[in-house]
This record gives sequence, structure tokens and C-alpha cells, in this order.
Amino acid sequence: MQRESGTPSFPLWLLGDSNPPNWAHLLLTPLDPRHPARHNIWTPVLDTMQDVLYRAARLRINTADLYIQNAIADPGSKPATTATTWPDAVTQDVQTYATAIVVTTRPTIIFSFGAFAFEFARRAIEPSYHPRGYGCWGARTLGEEFIQRIEHFSPETTNVLPLLHATIARRWFLESHAYFTRDTTANYFTFTGERIASVLLKYRDQLPIWIA
Repeated sequence: MQRESGTPSFPLWLLGDSNPPNWAHLLLTPLDPRHPARHNIWTPVLDTMQDVLYRAARLRINTADLYIQNAIADPGSKPATTATTWPDAVTQDVQTYATAIVVTTRPTIIFSFGAFAFEFARRAIEPSYHPRGYGCWGARTLGEEFIQRIEHFSPETTNVLPLLHATIARRWFLESHAYFTRDTTANYFTFTGERIASVLLKYRDQLPIWIA
């Protein structure tokens, strides 16, 4: 499996967790569109975004250039959920990712999928951040972070927006919708897609992300 795909200079990045342990030898890229994980965690959010953008301003995101990477390649090297100090190899991956952000045009948004990817991204781009065990990031706390970060969104910096990973497609999916949105009847995919689309519309003239 390739370590990355897409265009690093594109303002929108996707950050997954790790390579699928049973399928990495058969897949080509992180979040390979043939694997169901991509369509469980990203496609419904993107569909809502594209719908809102088109209806409001006849705009569509050029998804062919999305820059996509997993935080780590080997899922077996993922630290314990409570660990604040990570193994050297994982720390090196964080540093490599941080360097990639600096040497490119700095992405406007990093969409991180799940607890580990969110903690990984925070360690990479927020130097003053006090590391936590990624187990502290559940559907409720990721939702709180998402809402806060949308409210303080700035096109002048890199914004990490946490999204859910496997929890939205597993046994406790209804609880995940409710915990993330803070609404027992809300649809997580609609909730996130509409809010992301709203900030993209607000700063559309500053974001070179559109299909020409």
C-alpha cells in the first residue's frame, strides 16, 4: 500500500488511523475507495458538503486532489490508549507529518478520523499541546472539539477537524450520532457536512479547492 495519495499542496487533507491489517497488501492507497471504511466514515459527510455547496453557490470540491494519509502504516505499532508517551517510531511519524505540513502550502483543514488520528494531528501541528492518551477522545469529546473548532475556524491557519472513525458504523452507531452532535435525534453526517460546508462557503474566495 502507498503511504499517501493525492496532492500535498491541496488545502484539504484526510488523516486516517492505520492500514487495514487484513487488506493492506491488496489495497493501493490510504482510505482506498474500494474499502468500505472510506464510505462508512467519509462519503456521507462529503455528500452532504457537496449538496450544500452546490445548492448555495453551484460549487463542488475537487476531490481528486484530496491529500490522504494514515497516521501510521502498521496498526500493531499503535500505542496503548492511555499512553501519553508514544514509541519512537510513532513519534517519528508525527514529526514527519509535522514537517510535511510546514514544507507544503500548509493545509487549511485536516480531517482526522477517530481518536488516534486526532491525537496524532494535534501532536503534529500544535507545539504547545500537552499530549494525552488518545483513549480520552470518544464520540462525545470529539464532537465537542469539532464544534469548538468550527466556531473558531480560520483560513489563515491549519484547522484540525475531528470526525468519527469506526464507531459510526458499529454496534453503538446511534449513541455515536447523539454523543457527537449533542442531540439524540440528529444525524452526525448531516450535522458535520452542513457545518463544514458553511465555513467553506464563507471563505470560498480564499480556498482554491473547487472544480473549475
